[in-house]
Amino acid sequence: MHKKTISCMIAGLLAVSVTTATARLYDDFANGDNWILSNDSGTAVIETNVLLLTSPSGVLSTPTATCNSEQSLTDSRQSILVESHTGVTDSTVFFFWAIDSVTGNKLELKLDDVGPTTVVAGYYNDDGNDYNYVGSAAYNPGADGLYLAFLETNGMTHWQISTDASNWTDVASIDDPISTSSIVFEMQHKAYETTSTATHTTVGCFNYRLHGIGYYSIQTNTASGGDNWSLYTEGFNGGNLVCSSSDGDPCGMNVGGVTSQWHFTDTSIPAPYTNQDGFDFQIINTDEPTTHDYYNAYRYQYLPYVDADQWTYHIYFKYTYPQYITQGLEFPLNKYNGTNRFQGAFAWYPLRDGTTNGEWSVWTGSTWKPTGYDQGFKTSWWYELTFTVGLHDNQVFYNGFQAGTVGSLTSFNWTTNYSAPGSSSAAGIVPAMQIDDNIQDTTTTNTEKDCYIAEWHIESMYQRLP
Repeated sequence: MHKKTISCMIAGLLAVSVTTATARLYDDFANGDNWILSNDSGTAVIETNVLLLTSPSGVLSTPTATCNSEQSLTDSRQSILVESHTGVTDSTVFFFWAIDSVTGNKLELKLDDVGPTTVVAGYYNDDGNDYNYVGSAAYNPGADGLYLAFLETNGMTHWQISTDASNWTDVASIDDPISTSSIVFEMQHKAYETTSTATHTTVGCFNYRLHGIGYYSIQTNTASGGDNWSLYTEGFNGGNLVCSSSDGDPCGMNVGGVTSQWHFTDTSIPAPYTNQDGFDFQIINTDEPTTHDYYNAYRYQYLPYVDADQWTYHIYFKYTYPQYITQGLEFPLNKYNGTNRFQGAFAWYPLRDGTTNGEWSVWTGSTWKPTGYDQGFKTSWWYELTFTVGLHDNQVFYNGFQAGTVGSLTSFNWTTNYSAPGSSSAAGIVPAMQIDDNIQDTTTTNTEKDCYIAEWHIESMYQRLP
């Protein structure tokens, strides 16, 4: 049979095996839902947010992953992250292909192990039969690896590489050599000669940046508004909101400021730390003796929007209440995208049994749900909390959290998710810290409520690329 006939048959089979996509594909390889895996004498597996293609020693192999939906490359960039690659000179190669599902023509970026490993750009035309070389570049991965991308814009195709998925370098660019309207992406690690050791390519982040923006030591800010500190207060009576304020009027409360006098350096902050600076978040007094209301105070920052799927909230804190604890502590992280509010949050509420014990609760979109996990907190002692939450696809995804004394955390198993409610608030990332006086407010003169904050860091992963 003529090679062109064979090629057309393969292209037809490929078109049948995939479905037309309804939206741009973002995949962090949390599962294999988006890929058809073929071992082909090697192994092709998806595990722990990566695709792992492995060729064993002593055999010829072509482990392959094929996207099971068609994508449009027209006027877009489609990328992957090669997190690691091992090969043997003149024996192995890794391919990243963008295949026209109609003809079998394809774009190719490959890591060619020719001593040293080289990034090579090319394409196939004539129904996928004829290879054309267009350029090459040195293989120099960064801390996360090397991003490989195809970019189509204004009738031009660009083969690109990057170490940060922000600054892209063309390996080559020419007028579009293939149709880019209906593309199937495919990856393959190939051992075309036998090797004495196993080789592999590890791939992650289809159209994602692995590590997004991080806000470090944001407790050092000494101003209000914008990207700096802001205050929000609430007053409740019988469970009903009677006042709220985010305009500087503290709503029945006297709350400490954010200027330099409220910041401190504390050598008792234990390692690990970025620095030993902190912020004194203090409720000086409230109107509770007169109104019999109870009051909450939030400190928060409205940070620039980053379209990342996964966020980590981290904080050191201690408090110095003058009596048994009657206040709750809440730790929210919000992602507003202009349409929805994605809020991941944990809270510690005292048991109010005459001890310093309290129970952790998790925010479920409309209420706090007890987790069943208790911890006792002493006053004037540094504690640590960290949790990672998924904020994407109109859902909030929880998968555990850690809390305890600094450097000695207890891991709590907790898995749940909820649908993000609608919100017209401006897009932004809003971490917060709340002192919740709840139903037993005793804050009067000389019974201040202090929550000292340090090491408040917000980090993201899996930032969606345009």
